[in-house]
Amino acid sequence: MNRRVRIFAALMLATAPIGGCMAAAPSCYTKRASVVLPDRTRVLAHLSNGASGRAVAEAIFDGRVDAAQAMLARDPQLISTAVVDDPKTPQPPAGQYGDLLAIAVARCDADAVTMLFAAGMPKNGVKPGAALSLAILADSPAMAEQLLVAGASPDPQASGGESPMRGAIAFNHIGGVMTLLRHGADPRWADRFGIDPVRLAMDAEQAEIAELLVEKGGTLWSVADDGSMAAHALLEEPVIFTSPEMRAARARLIERARNAGLGWPPPDRATVKQQVARGAWPTAEMAKAGMTVAPAVQERLRAAKQ
Repeated sequence: MNRRVRIFAALMLATAPIGGCMAAAPSCYTKRASVVLPDRTRVLAHLSNGASGRAVAEAIFDGRVDAAQAMLARDPQLISTAVVDDPKTPQPPAGQYGDLLAIAVARCDADAVTMLFAAGMPKNGVKPGAALSLAILADSPAMAEQLLVAGASPDPQASGGESPMRGAIAFNHIGGVMTLLRHGADPRWADRFGIDPVRLAMDAEQAEIAELLVEKGGTLWSVADDGSMAAHALLEEPVIFTSPEMRAARARLIERARNAGLGWPPPDRATVKQQVARGAWPTAEMAKAGMTVAPAVQERLRAAKQ
């Protein structure tokens, strides 16, 4: 993919629908203007559990925690209330997403979150990762900490949910990345295409975040489907984020890569892809130095070679 296109795609994550507007702007989402919150009208019009689901969601939107608690006590099944996705619409309108937990997080309502967990809300939410992905972008880590301490996974994407790490990187929110890492997020978790957090950060030119991830166990040498690695991004000059701090972090990453024992500059993408497909890479020494290949990527490359 063209470098500028890749950067643009990564930055566009920041404006992807993590929601719409609410009647009253909550107090803990003021620093990142493009964070979109659950839209009351769109959410209420697309909920599961019929009129009862709409009633309990409306109570959470309004901050009527006691009323919502009473409804959930009468009908515990209402805890599953969530926006119903339309399979014919790959990208729903902004704000048409979430569950009761995400609504509470969008309102910065710690009491509602506590009540929902007591009422049986799954720790990752009915829509796994939606609430944490929103909480991690709040002005302070308080909402995310509440979810994580309660037992929410820092890696809900590992079980098919939304990735809070992806959102934190897209918004250049190093504090959010730190929060997730502190609670056990895996800096080497890779999706089925072999894209891991370090690669996401490098593609978005977030060298400071990439450096933090590497310091916490991430790698510049995770192989993607096309044979590319985060290390390859170090061969290209940054286009958008060129501050002295970013350049200094990038320089330190280059030095770290030079000393990794995998050779510098890194082999071209075609060579990496071919060697992985042949089963020659990574060797034990390469793996020890940091080269990784997601099992799904390895299987596809080897199958394509046959």
